[in-house]
Amino acid sequence: MRAIVVREAGGPEVLRIEEGPDPVVDKGYVLVRVAAAAVNHVDISQRAGMGATLPFTPGFDAAGTRVDNGERVIVSGQIGCYAELVSAPEEFVYSIPDTLDVAEAAALGVTYRTAWAALEAGGLEEGGTLLVQAGSSGTGQACIDIGRSLGAKVYATASNDKLDRLRVLSAEPLAYNDPRIGELEANVVFDPVGGETYESSLNALKSGGKLVTPGALGNPIAPVNLWTLVSKGATIIGVGAATVSRERFEQLIDLAGRGKLQPAVDRELPLEQAAEAHRLIEQRRVFGKIVLRTD
Repeated sequence: MRAIVVREAGGPEVLRIEEGPDPVVDKGYVLVRVAAAAVNHVDISQRAGMGATLPFTPGFDAAGTRVDNGERVIVSGQIGCYAELVSAPEEFVYSIPDTLDVAEAAALGVTYRTAWAALEAGGLEEGGTLLVQAGSSGTGQACIDIGRSLGAKVYATASNDKLDRLRVLSAEPLAYNDPRIGELEANVVFDPVGGETYESSLNALKSGGKLVTPGALGNPIAPVNLWTLVSKGATIIGVGAATVSRERFEQLIDLAGRGKLQPAVDRELPLEQAAEAHRLIEQRRVFGKIVLRTD
């Protein structure tokens, strides 16, 4: 089979396609023929040398078919998805309806599980106000989508050239330096950026509001004005995709299959262009997800 293999940490150029043996399928594992694999920010971090043992094949999300019975499925949470075949534990494999496109299915994985974990931790409710920082990112777009489906009023930030696209997602667009951010009185702020936006995120909260973060696309060292935190009685919460139960993710898949959630796929590229996908994300030239196709 063909797969992207990283043999040394570095820039996008270390992502190289190779021919190799098919994966071994151990007891309790499922072999999936990949049609589409989503590119996540964690893939970029691992490629650069954070948290992966060399050599490895990146990718935690893919959609395709089970080799044993032809069932359409998502794999989410198993490294090795930038490949034509991936072997994943049964509990990481989810059935998908025929109404769900494989590219959109692949885009659901880590980003939507992270977004759900964040909004659940923040206690977002119908009629509440949500601010999504970096709304054009994969997790940002997923938060907008889920927040909208929950009946919240959604605001989102992005660079000026992406504001109109946020409006298409039914979010009220704001530039990162818009003074109205400090007047939002948001119940929940989702901030995946880090140091550059943390002060404005805290200012956007209402009394008792919650600032939820899954990590940092930028500087992970975030200055916090403790007086703002204290005066608002605010809470800062860290979340990750792993906290979402299987049952909850199956609900998200069902909502997407019925058109209630609509993952934004920026573009689809062939597997051999994985390096270009990473470059585009690092240059912040993406709105939503990039998906790698093997077919």
